Amino acid sequence: MMNVLETSRGQNSEREERYYNPAKFVDQDLHQIYQLDNVRVGMPIGAEMLLNELTRDHTVAIVGAQFGDEGKGRFVDNKLEQLLQIPGVKSAYVIRYQGGSNAGHTVYTPEGVKIPLHQVPSSINEERAVGIMDTGMVIHMEDLMTEIVDAENIVGDLRGRLILSEEAKLVTDLDRAEEVVNRFKSSGKSEGGTGRGISPAYANDLSRLGTHVKDLMADNWRDVYAALYHRYEKEFAVHNFDLATMQVPDLRATRDEKKAMTRNLGTMDEFLDRLESVRNWYIERDASQPDEPSMIQNTFLLHRDVKRDLSYGVLFEGAQAVGLHHALGRLPDVTSSDTSIYGIHEGTKKWKAENIKERIGVMKLTYMSSVGSARMPTDLMLPRQAVDSTQGFSEDQLYGLWVREEAHERGTTTGRYRDICLLDLELMRYNIDMGGIEMLAGTHLDIAREDMRIKVCTHYVDKNTGQSVPYQPGIWHQENIRPVYVELPGWDGAAAQAAQSFEELPDNAKRFLAFVQAQTATPITAVTNGPERHHLVDMPQWELPPKPFQGVDINN
Repeated sequence: MMNVLETSRGQNSEREERYYNPAKFVDQDLHQIYQLDNVRVGMPIGAEMLLNELTRDHTVAIVGAQFGDEGKGRFVDNKLEQLLQIPGVKSAYVIRYQGGSNAGHTVYTPEGVKIPLHQVPSSINEERAVGIMDTGMVIHMEDLMTEIVDAENIVGDLRGRLILSEEAKLVTDLDRAEEVVNRFKSSGKSEGGTGRGISPAYANDLSRLGTHVKDLMADNWRDVYAALYHRYEKEFAVHNFDLATMQVPDLRATRDEKKAMTRNLGTMDEFLDRLESVRNWYIERDASQPDEPSMIQNTFLLHRDVKRDLSYGVLFEGAQAVGLHHALGRLPDVTSSDTSIYGIHEGTKKWKAENIKERIGVMKLTYMSSVGSARMPTDLMLPRQAVDSTQGFSEDQLYGLWVREEAHERGTTTGRYRDICLLDLELMRYNIDMGGIEMLAGTHLDIAREDMRIKVCTHYVDKNTGQSVPYQPGIWHQENIRPVYVELPGWDGAAAQAAQSFEELPDNAKRFLAFVQAQTATPITAVTNGPERHHLVDMPQWELPPKPFQGVDINN
C-alpha cells in the first residue's frame, strides 16, 4: 500500500488502520496534539517508502491533491532549484505528461515578471533545465507557438530548452468545434469542458481517429487534414452546424486584447493555410539554429538515456489535480487525462510511479476551492458572484467570503469566483491513496485569523443511519452523507507569513499541520506561507521512536 511512513510491522499496522478507520483516531490526535502538545510534522528520519528499491535518485513528481489551482508551480520551481543543487547533477528535465491548453500554469521571473503558461512546462526560468511536452499531452500547435513567442520575449531564446514529443496527441480547431457539438449532442452533460478541444482529442486518439504531432510534420499532412475537415463538415451538417462559421478560441487575440476571444474556424482552405503557417514556423525555428537539437523529437529514446544517467534531475509536472482525474475525480466535473502520478506511465511510455523518489501532492491547507457545476460535501454554498451585503450568511459562510477575497479566489480569465470548501480530510485520504502520493506540500498557511476557528471535515456519516461512509467519486454518492467536523483554533496569518522556519510559525499553525499529517498518515514536507517566492518553509525531520524489544524464542 502507498504512503508507508514507518518500517516496523506494528507501525505499518497503525498506519493502515489510520487509513481505513480514521475516525477512531480523531479524539486521540486532538488530545496528543492540542492537549499534550505532541507536535510532529515532516518526514521521519530513516523512514522507508514502499517499493523504495525501485526508485531512481534525483526524481520528483508533483501533482495537485485537490481540484487544481493548489499552487503547484511554486513547488515545481522550488524542487527544480533543489535538484540542480545536488552534487553531480548537471541539468534537469521538467516533464509535462498529460493535459494541454486546458491547464493554467503561472511562473515568475526572478524579477517578478508574470509568465502565463498552458502547455509549456514550468522550466523556462532555469537555463540548465529542459522542458518536455510528452506523448500523453494534447497539443494545440498554434497556441503553443503563441506561448513560446510570448515567453521568449521575456526570458530570451528557448531553442534547445523545449522538446515536443512527435507522438503527442494533436488537438486542432476541428476538435474545439467538436466540443461545441458534443455539448449539443449531450444535452448539456458535457458543459464542464474548457472549449479547448481536450476531451475530443483524447477520445479521438482512443478511437484511432485522432492525429499526432508527427502527422502534421509529415509530407502528406495537407491531404490528411483536408480529409479530416471534410469528415467533420459532413458530420456537423447533420446537426445543422456550419463548420466554417463555428467559433473557436484564439489565444493570440485573447492575450493581445486581455480578454477571452474567439474567431471563425474558417473554410477548408483557410483552415489548412492556418495550419501550414504554424507548421512552417516550427520548421523555420529549427532551421535557424541547426546546432541545437530539433524541438520535435522521439522522447522515448531520450527517456531511455536519461533514466540511466544520474547526472540529470527529472521532475514530472502534473496538470489539474487528482480530484479532476477522468475516473477518480469529482464526477461529472473531471478532465480527460490521468492526473495522478500513475499517469506518468502512459504519458511518457518509459517512466512509472515506482521509479520516482519523491511523489508529492500539493494541497491548500486551511480550505479548498473548486470550479464546475458539482458542489462538494464541504462546499460553503456561497453565491458565485460578488455580494453587496453579508446579512443572512452563516458564520461558516462569512469565513468563506473572507477566504475568497483574502486568497484572491477568482478565475484569472473569467473573473468568476471559485467555490470555497472546508478542508475535507476524508476526500484527501482518497486522493492521496489513489493518486500515488507519498508526501504532501501545503499552501496558503497564511490564510488564517486568530478570531476564526478552522473547521475541518474528518469523515462522513450517513444522514439517516449515522454509520460511517467513505468518500466515493461521483456526486450521486454524496447525496445522503453528512460531513463530521472538528473546529481547530486559528492563528495570526501575518505572523505565519513572517516565519522563516517551522519553529517560528504560530503554535496553532504547527498544531494544525501536525493534525493534518496525523489524519492523512502522510508527511507534510514543506508549506508556503505567503504569495512571494521566498514565502516557503521546509518542515523538520524527526526521529522515529525505537522499536519495542520483542524478545527471543529460544525454543525455535
